[in-house]
Amino acid sequence: MVSFNDGLLRKVEQTIARHALLASGDTVVAALSGGADSCALLSVLVQLAEKYRLKTVAAHFNHGLRGSFSDADEDFCRKLAEGFGLSCVVEKLHDPSVPRGMSPEDYFRRMRYRFLDRVAADVGATKIALGHQLQDQAETVLLNILRGSGLDGLKGIAPVRDGRYIRPLLDATRAEILVYLSKKGLTYRDDQSNESPVYLRNRIREELMPLLKKRFNPRIEQNLARMAQIVRRDDDFIAASLREAAAGGFVRQEQGRAAFSVTFFRSLHESLRFRLIKELLERTADSGAGFSFAHIAAVADLALARSPGGSVSLPGGLGARREYETVVIEPPCAAAAADYAYPVAVPGTIDLRERGLILSFRMEPAGRTAPCPAGASWYFDADKIREPLVVRNRRPGDRFEPLGTKGSQKIKKLMIDRKIPRAGRQGLALLADRESVIWIENLHVSERVKVRPETKTLLVFEVGLPARIPQDSKENI
Repeated sequence: MVSFNDGLLRKVEQTIARHALLASGDTVVAALSGGADSCALLSVLVQLAEKYRLKTVAAHFNHGLRGSFSDADEDFCRKLAEGFGLSCVVEKLHDPSVPRGMSPEDYFRRMRYRFLDRVAADVGATKIALGHQLQDQAETVLLNILRGSGLDGLKGIAPVRDGRYIRPLLDATRAEILVYLSKKGLTYRDDQSNESPVYLRNRIREELMPLLKKRFNPRIEQNLARMAQIVRRDDDFIAASLREAAAGGFVRQEQGRAAFSVTFFRSLHESLRFRLIKELLERTADSGAGFSFAHIAAVADLALARSPGGSVSLPGGLGARREYETVVIEPPCAAAAADYAYPVAVPGTIDLRERGLILSFRMEPAGRTAPCPAGASWYFDADKIREPLVVRNRRPGDRFEPLGTKGSQKIKKLMIDRKIPRAGRQGLALLADRESVIWIENLHVSERVKVRPETKTLLVFEVGLPARIPQDSKENI
């Protein structure tokens, strides 16, 4: 039965209500390290079980970093959970070596979260409870200030993330937790690695925070935690404003690729500009890619530059490039489009796999009304064509005579004038005879072979898509 006079429980219930951390009937995985915070968390969940109809499962991840001490932590967690009448799922990391290029803190955090996710999936848990408290929040904010973070870092640790990771102790102080454990007669394990000066967070906890409390503000931890709440609220508003502004189709996001309109980008407040780029980079890159202020600023400069082209390299195997009025974020092409060439037989059909197109050719007598390009059909004066015909992509020096003009021009210049992105130019399909290119995909036919009133025979060229069977079509058997 919960005692109303218990300060910690009262504060935890307020946090749960304020952020809707728990719903009646939740199954909760409680991360249990054996430290004071996680032990208090498990005890609180046990005491709240009746009120919220909770099913709680303890989960302990043995990092294997401290030898027999790590194994003793594991044994302690098993017995603590057993004392509460709970099951305890344990996993040990048998190879604690850190992959090259990753910080130990980040690597072990990832391994721990993966373990918790697996446990939650196995037991059907709706929530994963973590033991972060107010001092953790203050240290996180201060750590991010030292790193030069933006709002995303200053808002600190979220009380709830992704609707499933919850932190019921986030408003509780370390002192309140220790008093609670003492009253309940609960012991806990001390992790000596939390005192190692190797880690920046430990130096903040052991050196910087005591100095700030003594020389500047004894309530610095509470003030930093309150600042995180204010920043989190404002950050949510900015994120909602960006979603509303981008709802008009000016931003496109798909697997491994993102793009946004330069005109739209320039219309945004500078704060939203940086937020847009940061979110697109993080959604497009593989998890773990770190983007600094310099990376975000480089993409912003690319969008704001007068030049219609340009590119920048980014972490996580990404690149950003300017294609006239669009900025595209995606992995850079490993190589240019491969050359292809298919001889044309009339009548005949070509399966142009490089472009996902089916091309067909036939001859017809010219009608009384001169045909013109319509839809996916194109018409040429057959007598003006200099065989052989070939379908291919662009070659150096290719020239073309656009409709309504006199004289030819290089196809490269034509594509630049038509603002065809550089990345897409080389793969475009061309139809060429012995003399020059007479058709360019998505553009038009050459002036040299256009249909005139005196044309007698037409070369009819049709462009279509391969027939596909709908994936959801099934025979009724």
